[in-house]
Amino acid sequence: MNRKVVLLIIGLFLLHFTVVFAHGAKITYEANMQYEIVAKYDDGTPMSDAQVIIYAPDDLKHPWKKDFCDKEGKYTFVADLQKKGTWTIQIRKAGHGGSIYIPIGEEVVESGQMGYTPIQKGIMAACVVWGFVGTGLYFSRRKK
Repeated sequence: MNRKVVLLIIGLFLLHFTVVFAHGAKITYEANMQYEIVAKYDDGTPMSDAQVIIYAPDDLKHPWKKDFCDKEGKYTFVADLQKKGTWTIQIRKAGHGGSIYIPIGEEVVESGQMGYTPIQKGIMAACVVWGFVGTGLYFSRRKK
């Protein structure tokens, strides 16, 4: 009976795994003369009206600019090219969000993204499954 309960709990958790996974955000950018940042939730929904905070490389304590994304989760800005280095852009909305780092200066990176690689996602999923197996084995052991 205990084994069935454990399997039922594991099954219910795995059904809701996408809800838990959708708590993060995926942020990408493209660079031309201006930088276009696109912020989406993990499920692909745009982070409309999310708060954008930009930090210049020379002052990471005080924001260089604060603004909001549009309805499609996009935000465009022109960086001060005199301030060379890695710019930090934070995007947040209702507990969701993340940061992306854009190098500006000698090396121009035309696009980038923040997020987990497929290998990292696979390792995290395997760890979750292994945790369930270990928990199930722990509770299914016979008491002496």
